[in-house]
Amino acid sequence: MPRAGLRNSLVEQPGSIEGIPITTKSRKRTRKVLHPIATDIEIDKEESCNSSLTDSMCATPARRARLLNPQLSAAKVALHSHGSRQICGREEERRLIQQFCSQKLSNSNDENEAINNPCLYIYGAPGTGKTAVVTSITNTFAEKNYFKVIFLNCMSMDLVRDVLEHILEQLNCKTKITLKNMWSLSMSYVNKYSLPILLILDEVDELLSSSDMENVYKLLEWPHQTSNLLMIGIANSLDLTDRLLPRLQLKPEHKPYLLRFSPYNREQMLSIVNERLGSIELFDRNALMLCASKIASTTGDLRTVFDVCRQSMELTVDSATKINVGVTQMMEVFTNNSQNTNSSDHIQTKSLPTFEKLLLCSVIVCMRASKKRVCTRAKLLMVFHDLCERHKLPSTDGLEFEGLIDALEAHGLIKIIPSKNKIKQDDQIHGKVEENVLIDALQDQTLLGMVLHN
Repeated sequence: MPRAGLRNSLVEQPGSIEGIPITTKSRKRTRKVLHPIATDIEIDKEESCNSSLTDSMCATPARRARLLNPQLSAAKVALHSHGSRQICGREEERRLIQQFCSQKLSNSNDENEAINNPCLYIYGAPGTGKTAVVTSITNTFAEKNYFKVIFLNCMSMDLVRDVLEHILEQLNCKTKITLKNMWSLSMSYVNKYSLPILLILDEVDELLSSSDMENVYKLLEWPHQTSNLLMIGIANSLDLTDRLLPRLQLKPEHKPYLLRFSPYNREQMLSIVNERLGSIELFDRNALMLCASKIASTTGDLRTVFDVCRQSMELTVDSATKINVGVTQMMEVFTNNSQNTNSSDHIQTKSLPTFEKLLLCSVIVCMRASKKRVCTRAKLLMVFHDLCERHKLPSTDGLEFEGLIDALEAHGLIKIIPSKNKIKQDDQIHGKVEENVLIDALQDQTLLGMVLHN
């Protein structure tokens, strides 16, 4: 019988090799220590890389990141549009929101006389910091136990009943809600709660697609009927109260206080990016100036600035020297995005890296399983790991996985909605493109076709 090699001695069962004693404890400890040297999984990955898959498919972000400046990960985290860090600037808007919240905390009318309205409507273009500023201010009030803050993203709410169910859940209501008792139950719990309640409705204009407009009006007029409730509505629509909710105009006392967030200008964007980066030196000053100038002249969307900066960092991945993101990388990102925008009738997924394509397939799988265009971040990670394991690809986790999600959001394929309980794994991932459009774009590739059909 031929002498067993090292690999065979590691993977064969203990009783499969004749004449070798296996009862001693030292022999077993030796095997356990040596086993990770050459596992079948690693050998299969190497064979897969050499045969059916290309080098780019097998190169994980973790391996490529070893070539980069150690500050790269820190920069990506700092430039995350959903980061919990407070956005600098917006002093006047902060002052008005703080005045609005303070009207329930003091009986003096000298400082709070400017805002004596229980309903505040904040509007402005996307990426102007509306939700970020409101969240940072209201979190401060909640930490001091001044308010019971209830935050809802109306994009995940189909009916006003869903809003009321969430409010009652936050107020620890155990009674089953029905169509008959939903308003009486909600009003009762809000009125008797020990703290003033601050209800924040993000993307409030999404409720206008509901067929039950009577309850929508009732929800928006609710703060005027109780002394224990403040409401902040946040939306992109500039004329929500004038064009979409004309009934509010008939009752001037029910008209909300309006606060507009103007688009960011170049100086404000530069100040925010530099404040986020701090001592991290990765970007050429002229590159950041170019990025802020081009976006300020179009949308003024701060999230787009973050996305462009992160994409430009990806273009320096193969550099083994110190990273310096310059004007060349910025212009390449703007050029690529412009080409994708001009061909909006066809989703450009062929230029995506392999792992981003696999993550996009994972989104489709989750959409099919839930029969909705939404899934949680934890569910998406589980499906993604399963697909990588089935196709013998090294999986990613932690910051690497977050980077893949950010990339898909930057391409406009998904939208991330932070969870209500502020647990990141419970964040909702919404597909922004129809499933059949993504499938048509991905089916022409063998590996991705196998993923979708299996």
